[in-house]
Amino acid sequence: MTGKKNSIALSLFFSFVILIGLMLILLLIHIPIWLLLIISLLFAALLTLIMIRILHQQFKQISQTAEQIATGNHSLRIPALKTKEFCALSKDLNSMLDILDKTIYHLAIHREELRLVLSSIDDVLWSQSSEGKLEWANEPFQELFGNIGKKDSVFYTEVIRDPYLLSIIKDCGSGKDKLMKEVVMDGHNYLLSGSHNDQAKRCIFILQNIDEIKQAEQMKKDFIVNLAHELRTPLTAISGFAEAMEDSINDTNARYLKIIQNHTQRLIHLISDLEQLIRLERTDAIELQVINLATFFANIAFILSPMVEEKGLYLKIELDDNLPRLVCDPFKLEQVFINLVQNSLRYTTTGGITIRCKLADKEANFEVSDTGMGIDNIHLPRIFERFYVADPARNKTQSGTGLGLAIVKHIVQLHKGRITVQSEPGKGTIFSILLPLTQPNQLDNND
Repeated sequence: MTGKKNSIALSLFFSFVILIGLMLILLLIHIPIWLLLIISLLFAALLTLIMIRILHQQFKQISQTAEQIATGNHSLRIPALKTKEFCALSKDLNSMLDILDKTIYHLAIHREELRLVLSSIDDVLWSQSSEGKLEWANEPFQELFGNIGKKDSVFYTEVIRDPYLLSIIKDCGSGKDKLMKEVVMDGHNYLLSGSHNDQAKRCIFILQNIDEIKQAEQMKKDFIVNLAHELRTPLTAISGFAEAMEDSINDTNARYLKIIQNHTQRLIHLISDLEQLIRLERTDAIELQVINLATFFANIAFILSPMVEEKGLYLKIELDDNLPRLVCDPFKLEQVFINLVQNSLRYTTTGGITIRCKLADKEANFEVSDTGMGIDNIHLPRIFERFYVADPARNKTQSGTGLGLAIVKHIVQLHKGRITVQSEPGKGTIFSILLPLTQPNQLDNND
């Protein structure tokens, strides 16, 4: 059982009382004042030395225990002290040490789990400081770039030799956005992901081998190309023979024949769109020219007017008078506006379609708006996906292939541009395209 602890405050109080009492006694026996002062000072000094000795012993015990804990003996605790105040302090410090021990224990477990997870990942992982010094790297990193050993200061530029990868890492270090880019090294395809740890002033990178994904994508593209090629010939033959049979057929069979022709043409259009999309995905090359937008849109209006007039709608083209010439691939950009207008025609029964073009900073801002039935907001994030249909029930009566908007987005991205869509049911749809006025790097290449 722990004995009763002395209180420093009470000890000081009683010492003060004893000192006052001594002075009163000395005054009663009529000793000289100078002697009274000397005796009082000596007594006060004695009490002070006793208190200093007690406090020093308490501090010494705490200090010695703290030094041993600092050396790694985390199980050690401050012993019970003689004074009440220091005993309470030791209990608080011991409670804090218990909490720290539990925290360190859990951190050690999580660290070991993280180490096991990282060691089980075959992808290349590493962390580097803002100066470019490698903080840690896993085994796949050293297998790919070389063994870095246990050197204290190794910079990523010393072990990574690929110029393109080095430039990406450098750009990531100067920015704050998350990084995700594809890299080709030694005939292999990788996906590089990077993120910043602002508190530690580090960058974390992961380099994933995506050869199998690329092979699967190529197999899919090859399959689509071969399928399209194999289907085009018989479909063309079916369409041709159906047209030839129109002159010698009764009314009932003529209706069936018309259905055959419509679906055959739809399949042929689907195959054409698939082939076009595959060609766009296979190469980033575009044939750039400097075009006059007024002439360009006059040609667009000439192509689209018959389709628009057939549905009893209007087609307006509004151009900014101050709009300069545009550097683009005119044939691919023409396809963008044809696809967008054809898409609007499918879902617009009254009113019409308007194409606007104006200058926005150093970009050309194009808008294709219609007065059609509009699109619900839940469908807008996926509207540019291949074969995505916002309303399957509505689309059954339409002739679209589901690839037109995917082609549009791909052509816009080839021009380093952006495309967005705004729509509300019953209020029409607006497609907005932002294209840079010039494509300097690509234009130089085409020269």
